[in-house]
Amino acid sequence: MKFSYVAILVAALAFWACDDDDSSSTKPSSETPSSSSNKDSSTASYDCSVEDGVVVAYPKGGEKFKLGETIKVVYGASENLAGPQFIFRYRASENDAGTDLTDEAVGEKSPDGKTCYEQEVVLDAELATSEEGFIQVIPYVETRKNGKSGKFTVTE
Repeated sequence: MKFSYVAILVAALAFWACDDDDSSSTKPSSETPSSSSNKDSSTASYDCSVEDGVVVAYPKGGEKFKLGETIKVVYGASENLAGPQFIFRYRASENDAGTDLTDEAVGEKSPDGKTCYEQEVVLDAELATSEEGFIQVIPYVETRKNGKSGKFTVTE
């Protein structure tokens, strides 16, 4: 049991120690996301201000995405979540444990609680289509301070 805690700690420190700013997926807050099936999202403006935790501004809810489609998730996070980044997870419902949309923790390493950040995720073709689903953005360390997108539909 102690070995698993040590392994988790080492993995967390490895994520935090790796600083690859060239591959950062963040963009200035003046830029807005687009999706191949939802072009009107590029004209929207977002409020990503948050005092404690994560807020997901896009998808807002009501969108339709196809399996295999890339989505630019727009989110903000408070300063106290700086460090080992975020896990992006698709969930078909509140009861669904979810499917990770990235292979590792990704996203902004130094959030400021005001800026909108973008992270591209792909709705894996192995996901089941659903009437409703959402993306959960989970801080790697403070998992209870996660944020959820609005509910959207996934089609084939």
